[in-house]
Amino acid sequence: MLLVLSRASPDRYSALRSGAADLVAPLWTAILIPLGEVQAAAGSIADYFKAVEKVRLLEGRERMYQIERERHAQAIHENGELKKLLNVVEPSRDRVGVFAISGSSTGAYVRYALISGGGRHAVEPGQPVLAAAGLIGRTVDVGKYATRVMLITDVSSRVPVRVVRTGLPALLIGKNLPLLDVDLSGPSNSEVRVGDRLVTSGDGGLFPPGLPVATVVRISGDMPEARPAATPDGLDYVIVERPYMPPMAPPEDTPQGREAHPEAVIQEQAAE
Repeated sequence: MLLVLSRASPDRYSALRSGAADLVAPLWTAILIPLGEVQAAAGSIADYFKAVEKVRLLEGRERMYQIERERHAQAIHENGELKKLLNVVEPSRDRVGVFAISGSSTGAYVRYALISGGGRHAVEPGQPVLAAAGLIGRTVDVGKYATRVMLITDVSSRVPVRVVRTGLPALLIGKNLPLLDVDLSGPSNSEVRVGDRLVTSGDGGLFPPGLPVATVVRISGDMPEARPAATPDGLDYVIVERPYMPPMAPPEDTPQGREAHPEAVIQEQAAE
């Protein structure tokens, strides 16, 4: 009604409109404040249930991780017990030191890194360099206080490895690219799957067996390709170790050699 009258005679009913607005405004305020509080409370309740759901999800994941940690600890314990029963001798590893990374070669494809340790710190050429995630490379040019490290991605790098899943031997070849070539030296590419982990085999010495090196990410062409487990990008420190020396087989003319080759003893007894 007020709207109709105000349109018919705007000047006459202007004061009436103002008075009506002054009267209605407090009522609207009184109504809207509780509505806002109700909406805020509803939003808080929704946030609460979302938080509860997230907590339940995190608790479920924590239980799953706890089960995996227990399985891992049990596997480590059983592995240790089996090694004791079989008299397994672990390869000795001698750490030279922990050194900071001073820098790395610039460009899209990093091939060298510089560490703040040199001859004064017992660093020598041909020592393996590794990080927590795995093998980085090996020392090449050693100064008094700094050393250049050739990364496993360098075109001159060759790392003997084995496939963890199958035990197959392979050779990781650097090519100045982010990925490495996996030379299987006989087995077909079908023996390797995407996601297979590659660790050092210890063949030829230098790198101790069991160090994580790379993961297969692509199978195409002549050779599968793998991504390094560790790169100097984002690293602050690395570990330098002395070269790994594989155990030497005893000569065959010694008692140890005869035990290692019983067929030779049988042939000698037959000849007598």
